[in-house]
Amino acid sequence: MTRRMPPLKQLHAFEAAARHQSFKLAAEELHVTQAAVSHQVRALEEHMGQQLFVRKTRQVVLTPQAKGFAEALAQAFDTIAEAAHRMEDVPMEGELKLSVAPFFANRLLLPRLARFAEKFPKIAVRPFMSSTYVDPVDEGFDGLIRYGGGTWDGLTALRLYDDCVTPVAAPSYITERTLPMSPEDIARTVMSSNSQNRRDWSNWFAAVGYTPDFEMTVIDYPDRARAIDLAISGGGVALTDLHIIAPDLASGALIQLHPVAVPSEKNMYLAFPETGRPDPRLMAFFDWFRQDLLAMEADFTPAG
Repeated sequence: MTRRMPPLKQLHAFEAAARHQSFKLAAEELHVTQAAVSHQVRALEEHMGQQLFVRKTRQVVLTPQAKGFAEALAQAFDTIAEAAHRMEDVPMEGELKLSVAPFFANRLLLPRLARFAEKFPKIAVRPFMSSTYVDPVDEGFDGLIRYGGGTWDGLTALRLYDDCVTPVAAPSYITERTLPMSPEDIARTVMSSNSQNRRDWSNWFAAVGYTPDFEMTVIDYPDRARAIDLAISGGGVALTDLHIIAPDLASGALIQLHPVAVPSEKNMYLAFPETGRPDPRLMAFFDWFRQDLLAMEADFTPAG
């Protein structure tokens, strides 16, 4: 007998949203965007010809007709998950080969691997440094850690953290200035930019409500590493992610010039070949690494 049923992605999104009564929490569980969950639920509503949720400001509530459907789906997914668990025979051990940019690896990955090994002693993470994109299938990698928009053909991308950028400089560069610096004073410094995020400075000035009415001195670099080098060397101001420069702020090599930090247009992702069954070792690494990175956000302290 042929089964007639809606697409599985739509059912999965609906069941998670129904359980959490939230598109946002469903998106976090499924490692997708909130917009993706909303799109799948909307498509399911169109498929079934009826509304499934009453959408409120901070939550979504099942319609009376959808409650029984959500309960039946939850039971079905539990049955599938239990059957899959019995079938799984992937040991939580072995080698994970990851391609990662040297700058990110040296600052955020390598210092954490010992802690990961303590929790997962049988999983060996092997980072391979590369500043250029590699094909994980052709090169034999289990995953890639990459900076970007999160969309790469043939890859599933899970967001490790959101970039949050703020202006920083070496103490030697601001010896005659008072902290926190005003947006105008920052605009009159030598500022570094990079081709990956050309609009970060304009977005930051917009966030603090300031529009420079003079020509600023901005040195453009091909990547974030070199843009930050300008600040560390005492040659100017960099607008960069708090996660990346956390060690420099802690050591005093860099100083946050203004308390406002704004989201960047790109973020850090763990990407891997699309598959219906991701490697559980890679998922264990992702969950651990993401939580460890999120924990450090509590240590972010503004200047002044």
